[in-house]
Order: sequence, then C-alpha cells, then structure tokens
Amino acid sequence: MVFLPNWVGDVVMATPSLRALRERFPDGRITYVGRPAALATLAGTQDADGALADRSSQPPRVARLLDLARRLRGQRVDLAVLLPNSFRVAWTARMGGARRVLGYDRDGRGWLLTDKIPPPRGPDGRPVPISARDYYADLVAVLGARVRRDEMSVPLLPADQADADRLLSAAGVVAGRPVVMLNPGASFGTSKMWDASRYAALADLLIERRGAQILVNAAPAERHIAAWVAGAMRRRPAVSFAERTNTLGLLKALLRRCDLLVTNDTGARHLAAAAGIGVVTLFGSTDPRWSRIDYPRERIVRVPVPCSPCQQKLCAQPAGPAYHQCMESISPERVFDAAAELLDTSRAGGEGGRP
Repeated sequence: MVFLPNWVGDVVMATPSLRALRERFPDGRITYVGRPAALATLAGTQDADGALADRSSQPPRVARLLDLARRLRGQRVDLAVLLPNSFRVAWTARMGGARRVLGYDRDGRGWLLTDKIPPPRGPDGRPVPISARDYYADLVAVLGARVRRDEMSVPLLPADQADADRLLSAAGVVAGRPVVMLNPGASFGTSKMWDASRYAALADLLIERRGAQILVNAAPAERHIAAWVAGAMRRRPAVSFAERTNTLGLLKALLRRCDLLVTNDTGARHLAAAAGIGVVTLFGSTDPRWSRIDYPRERIVRVPVPCSPCQQKLCAQPAGPAYHQCMESISPERVFDAAAELLDTSRAGGEGGRP
C-alpha cells in the first residue's frame, strides 16, 4: 500500500520511485492511497493494481478517516509506504492493520512506524532543502528499489487524448505554429502568482513575435484568473479555461500537444516536464531546491530579493515598493526571452510535445 503525496507536482516527482517499487515487487499487489487529484494524476498507470480514494480532507472528516482505515483492514496490508510526512497518514496505516509501516521519522509519528528513516538534516538539526523527487527515492531505496530519478512520467487515458484533440481542432489550432500554454494560477497561494496583466502582456508578445497559439489554463477554482488574463490580452487566446470546464486528465493530454508551458511554481510544471515539452517556471516565494527536477528543457526565471524564499502563501511585506517584489520584479520581456530560447531549441532539435 503506497500513500501518495497530496500535491500534483509531488505525485509526478514520485513517479520514478513508484515505478521502482513496481519493479522491486513484480508479483506483489500494489495499491495507491491518495486524494482524488493524486489518483487522477496517475489514472491509467501500469505501476499499481488498484487505488483507494482518501476523502478524509472533506467533512465529515473523522468518519471518512475511520472508513478509510476500515477499507485498509480489508486489504490485509503487508507493507505501507508513506510518501507524505503527516501524522494522519501514519495513524491511518496503523489503524488499517498494516504489518509494516515505512516512512520518515518526523512530525511526532515515529512511534507509529515499524521502519523509521531519519529525514535529511543539516549540522544544526534543521531540515535541509532536498528535492521531493530525491526524498521519495531515498525512502524506497531502503526496500531495495533502484530508482531512475530523471524519468518522471504520467499516463494518459485515451478518452482524455480524444477530448484534447477535439478541443484544439474546434479552437482552430493548426500545425506549424507554436502552441503555448499559460498557467497563471497557484492553489498554494497568491505569493506564487505572477500578475495576470503580465501573463497577458507575455501572451501578446508570443503572438506578435512568434505567431503562438495561446491556451490559458485554469483549474475549476481558478477560472476567474484565466478570465483576467484573457480579458487583458489584445488578442483572444485560442483556448481559455475561463469559459469551459477543465480536468486533470485533459490538462495532461493538452500538455502533450503543446510546445511550451509558462507557469508559476505549480503541479503543471511537473506535468509538462513529464510530457517532454519546454517549461518556463517563475519562482518567487518558494525555494527551487525543494522541487528540483534537473530537467534540461526548463528555464527558471527568478529575481533574488532579500525576503525570498519565504515559503509563505501570502506576501508578508507591507503595501509599498517591497510588496511581492519577488514576482513583480519579473518582466514579461525576460520571460519572453526564456520562452523564445526554448521554442528555438525545440524547432532546431526537432523536439516538441505534440505527436
């Protein structure tokens, strides 16, 4: 039983470790436990035999948590591998009757683990920045799993691929011109977000100078952000998810048909890297070391300011020149230059996300 991370990006960074577990236990029954978004990220995978949805973050929380533990007991779990760090996950695994529980010894949960792994810490005893990809790989290595860390991948469902093709065809997206997705939202908080007006300015530059066909992505709760971007553009995007329903499966399929993604530090970044397309990632409040993926087709755009990285969801600076400067200091022209470099590299090398 493998308990998955909560965030989409972390799930993608876990895929090399998940594949290594399948190879390590080829005859075992592997079941993933995770929130709906985590399971949707891996829908169609060949690396697991089943899945259990964890809806305990929704009310009634205690009842849902007890129900999950009951369902786990029915699975007769020999080994639970805990990728998240939470106490709740460790408690659920033990209450679910797992004979062995493997995880990092942190957040006061060590007494719930049968196989405790010390988390990476510096000489002062504090956690040191380490990529989630390496964090998970080091955990499963204890079981003898051999992880190829640079091989992130996510499966696609045929229905999602067909939906993506129909959407792009209806939008008039054509071959021969670059397809660029913009991802202006961030469920973590506004501190990660580049201003919508700057995304709009970037989109206009890509259209005018590169003939780009623009897709403005948005999760269902972020449709208003996509509307702000599309409304500030001088030309309409080919597709805006302010005006239509999106799903994680559709996003995965669309990224495979794009040449480039420009995004805040969100899960879409990792999905794009798994799809093999160019990625420009804007970092502000968060430390890139926690999500390092060593992806050669990524360009990180970041302006160092004294208060960054703060790892806060909201900017703590007072209103004035210092407010949100980690993102406000990034100009559309600088992001365009990074995007143009990747588009040129893709064209010269014959690479690209589209089939």
